[in-house]
Amino acid sequence: MIRFNNSIDGMQLCAATSSVFNASADQCIARVEKGVLYGGVTYNGYTGKGGSINIHMTGFRPHWISRDLIWVSFHYPFVQLGVKKIFGQVGMHRPEVLKFDYQLGFKLEHVIKDAYPEGDMALIAMYKEDCKWLALKPRSLVSQKG
Repeated sequence: MIRFNNSIDGMQLCAATSSVFNASADQCIARVEKGVLYGGVTYNGYTGKGGSINIHMTGFRPHWISRDLIWVSFHYPFVQLGVKKIFGQVGMHRPEVLKFDYQLGFKLEHVIKDAYPEGDMALIAMYKEDCKWLALKPRSLVSQKG
């Protein structure tokens, strides 16, 4: 099940990405199965239609990302909000995370030296016209507010 804007999900997801979830301004989309949080995405820093938004993604279980979660994770910023670009920050010391992000279609945009205690930060981005996931058709999205 895909759950939208649950502040507890948002706090747990952000804690895992060393970020902070602001329930009054940030958005959260999570995959929850039988009450267990599998993973999800949070968004912050929305600059407006035609602009950009920051995305944080994390998973807590193997195979945490489902077809429906992939679709809605990109549909929300690109179609609902109308941004032209989404971006994220990843430590260069996390090659497995960078590999995952590159497989999703993100591209390295910039490296910020010494942004983390462990070293450099990769600023990655995806433009709407490059997003292959918008062509997916969701299989079974069930919304539950809470």
